[in-house]
Amino acid sequence: MKTIAFYIREPFKINQGFMYNQTYRLNKYRAIIIGFFPNSNNDLFQYKHYYNLSEMKDLSAFFKEQNVVAIHAHQGKHSLDILPTAVKYDIPLIVHFRGRDSSAQTEKRYQENSKRYSSLVKQGSGYFAVCHFLAEELKKLGFPEDKIHVLYGGLDLNLYPYMERSLPLEGEIRILSVARLVEKKGFPTLLKAFQKIHADYPRTTLHIIGAGKDEEKIRNFIDKLQLKNHVFLRGAMDSKQISKELRDAHLFCLASETGADGDVEGIPNSLKEAMASGLPVISTFHAGIPELIEHKKTGFLAPEKDEKKLAEGIKYFLDHPSLWKNYTQLARQVIDEKFDLNKQIMEQQKLYGLIEQNNKKN
Repeated sequence: MKTIAFYIREPFKINQGFMYNQTYRLNKYRAIIIGFFPNSNNDLFQYKHYYNLSEMKDLSAFFKEQNVVAIHAHQGKHSLDILPTAVKYDIPLIVHFRGRDSSAQTEKRYQENSKRYSSLVKQGSGYFAVCHFLAEELKKLGFPEDKIHVLYGGLDLNLYPYMERSLPLEGEIRILSVARLVEKKGFPTLLKAFQKIHADYPRTTLHIIGAGKDEEKIRNFIDKLQLKNHVFLRGAMDSKQISKELRDAHLFCLASETGADGDVEGIPNSLKEAMASGLPVISTFHAGIPELIEHKKTGFLAPEKDEKKLAEGIKYFLDHPSLWKNYTQLARQVIDEKFDLNKQIMEQQKLYGLIEQNNKKN
């Protein structure tokens, strides 16, 4: 069987199960993982076939033995590590772009990425963007259009069963947000929006799942807004834990925005998970999100960094619980049609075949 060698710079993190799925769910190709780090006892993501390239004495023989027909780098910023190896041994390199690694949103970011990828633009065989927005960003950076492919990230829908929701008549009304605690996730905007909502709906609480470098800053902001009894930072969780938290929530909100350094989203997996689970979703007109959510049809979208409009979106669902069923059923339909992991794995494998053919022609 032909083999795809997935290059990663470091072991998968707790929030990177989607990358693991794109590696080990293949059925028409054999998957192996390659890197330059020692194998680790990773309880969450087991590496069935991991090879430390630093320990290989004869890489040419290794790639032939494994029948490697392509190397797939999971992130754009890491692809440059493996590019010289791919070129040296004449192996097609496919690169996955997921957010800031393909951004051209500020002049500084555009210049940095243009310079960074100058060799990859010429020597790469295929480029996967997780949404059409990022595909357009890659074009701005000079990547050849005929080698750019949009590959939506899929969900294991067995993990996110649809459940019809209703607004509780008494007790907590739980708003959930799942994201890394970093600038582009827009937590200050979300917290200001929640402050407005909580003043009118005192039964609301906000639960935030995730970890990141801005945690202390966010904690301080929660204290400043006097919300520490109503906003709860729950830390990082794996997919199974998040699935349970989605079942216990009533609304889902993610306030994504473009970072000052040009950092952007692709399509956040947490929004897909919420929509699959039957939660009404509120988010922003940012990057690839409008490819997922249609405003006032499958969710509510607000402009970036606009706490008033974001609060309006939350209020819209709190004031109109009779609309939840229609919104969430349509949202689940979108997930079933476009973001089913099984469908996306099939598409991923079709693209491998297409890139193989194109590479042979050239």
